[in-house]
Amino acid sequence: MTATGITTPLVEASDLAKGFDVSAPWLTRVISREPRRTVRAVDGVSFRIARGGTLALVGESGCGKSTVARMLVGLQAPDRGQVRFDGQDALAAWRAGRTGAGLRRRLQMIFQDPYASLNPRWRVADIVAEPLLEHGLVDGRRQARERVAELLGAVGLGGADASRYPHQFSGGQRQRISIARALASGPEFLVCDEPTSALDVSVQAQVLNLMKDL
Repeated sequence: MTATGITTPLVEASDLAKGFDVSAPWLTRVISREPRRTVRAVDGVSFRIARGGTLALVGESGCGKSTVARMLVGLQAPDRGQVRFDGQDALAAWRAGRTGAGLRRRLQMIFQDPYASLNPRWRVADIVAEPLLEHGLVDGRRQARERVAELLGAVGLGGADASRYPHQFSGGQRQRISIARALASGPEFLVCDEPTSALDVSVQAQVLNLMKDL
């Protein structure tokens, strides 16, 4: 709460814009005398999200929802605009490296495709433990294994699943692993990029209910 009695939003996006170059190869453009072409995926998006609040972006496929999500967590840099997290300039923090690592612990993302977002060569234990070890949230591998078991239990998986690989799970189970990884660092803000769209209808409700319970 500020001195004026107005609550500072946890997340604030101002005039975000992002374009992607879809031009033909340089030689082709020279021969055919074509100009460079850019697709405006996001243009002038602004919103505020209060602590404990929820915001849903709704739109057809390809309208820029995922691009906005990726800019919020620093996976893509906007061409224009600003992202502030808890009053801090998030874009400047991403560029600062070490400062951005501390901020990254406070916000996490659940991706649309649960298989593409998991390293197929890593066991589940390593996938879920990565944020714990990266941010120094556990003291050694033993404590990491214990915390991984707790997180897997929280999303409805067993401790024995920690030794398996992503391809050994169903789509719904893989998304549960993604949720466990996202929750590992104890984030204050969670970006969910259509977390059930790649799942069968029969398991979509399970994942949504799981996220609601957590």
